[in-house]
Amino acid sequence: MEIGGFLWKISYILHVISNAAFFGATLLSILACDTLCSGKSLKAYIKLSSIFVSFTGLTGILLLSILSMNGMDDLTSNPIGQSILVMIVSYTVVLFIFTLVLIYKGGESRIYKKLFSIMFVSYLVAYLSRTYLTT
Repeated sequence: MEIGGFLWKISYILHVISNAAFFGATLLSILACDTLCSGKSLKAYIKLSSIFVSFTGLTGILLLSILSMNGMDDLTSNPIGQSILVMIVSYTVVLFIFTLVLIYKGGESRIYKKLFSIMFVSYLVAYLSRTYLTT
């Protein structure tokens, strides 16, 4: 089980780093949307954020598969399971909104700002609920 523990730690570290990078990039895009939501800056944000979102999803799946190796009870029965459900729902919302950002070609910065705000609030709710439920 030592390899599983090592794999858990590495994937958790990478998961947190990719979450934080996406969270920070989204916050920066909200605060400076007038300058960043045009042209090359937006394309760079989309490329980097797609890497972070993909990496977050892959490491999240790995973490859940390691967590479920010993079997998982009903996720709603304990606070850690509830926080996992909140994180899954938040990631699904972020993935959906990020897909809308990829599809949208209008170029209006206020639309991008609203989409980025939804992603930011979704991640913020996930982090706050995880902190509240697991302490």
